[in-house]
Amino acid sequence: MLITTVIILLMLGTLGVALTGLVYNRLLSVSTELDRLQSAYLAEAGLARGLYEIAKSRNVFGGSGIGDIPPTGFGSGYFLVQQDPKSRTLLGVGVSRDVRRVIANKY
Repeated sequence: MLITTVIILLMLGTLGVALTGLVYNRLLSVSTELDRLQSAYLAEAGLARGLYEIAKSRNVFGGSGIGDIPPTGFGSGYFLVQQDPKSRTLLGVGVSRDVRRVIANKY
């Protein structure tokens, strides 16, 4: 009887450790996916800001027309924008923790 109880407790302990590992890995996976989504939305916010500045004819891109919108904090991350007026391209870069997303847009 005592041996059976010890074996059952060992099996339950092993099952508990395995479930804890599965939950931890799932938590990491969800956290990484959240950072990917946030960085994509931040990159889109940067593009929207760059298009707004172009529409308002503001000279935030420097005297030659090629320049950046510096990193701008937004929520738990930040975005920045790079412009190349010769190819009429904006690059929106969003960063959330260690995840970086870049979206290009021709205007």
